[in-house]
Amino acid sequence: MFRKLLWFVCLISLGMQCKLSWGENYNFRYTRWGMTEEEVIASEIKTDPIEKDENSIKYKTQILGKNIELVYLFAQNKLIGSLYKLDENYLNSQHFMQTYFEFKDALMQKYGQPNKETTNWLNDTYRNVRNKWGLALSLGHLEYFAFWKTQSTTIECSLRADNFNVLCLVEYWSIEYSHLLEQIKKADKLDPF
Repeated sequence: MFRKLLWFVCLISLGMQCKLSWGENYNFRYTRWGMTEEEVIASEIKTDPIEKDENSIKYKTQILGKNIELVYLFAQNKLIGSLYKLDENYLNSQHFMQTYFEFKDALMQKYGQPNKETTNWLNDTYRNVRNKWGLALSLGHLEYFAFWKTQSTTIECSLRADNFNVLCLVEYWSIEYSHLLEQIKKADKLDPF
């Protein structure tokens, strides 16, 4: 009886180790860099894509109680990056700043202190008026960035304005497939249309 119990405990322990080590192989959510579009779609078992083209798959989801657009990015049918884009509109841009800091704090809990953190003032008009920083953000005067780097991934949490729309993003990029990202950027610069 004792042998059977010991054997059972060893099997359970081995199974737990396999499960944990398998889970550690994920780079983003339940995906690994280099996966095909079909493999990524299969990994998102709880929801269907809302949009799909040759270089991306988009989903709607929630993170930290916020509505999010989840985007997987591909080159040569390989997953090379992904991002969370805040999909909420706030009348007061100060709320975007609160959300950015919530996302940054969650990333710090998972990855530790950022490798680099930047607050850029592109226009100093409201720099010394703290209660106007939300306005400064929406006008494109203020940007926030935090960066992490793991063995396989670079992570960027950012808050900035683009054409008077505030963007709050968390981007994940494959280090191994970064050359494919550079090829895409070069191709986009060559074709102005």
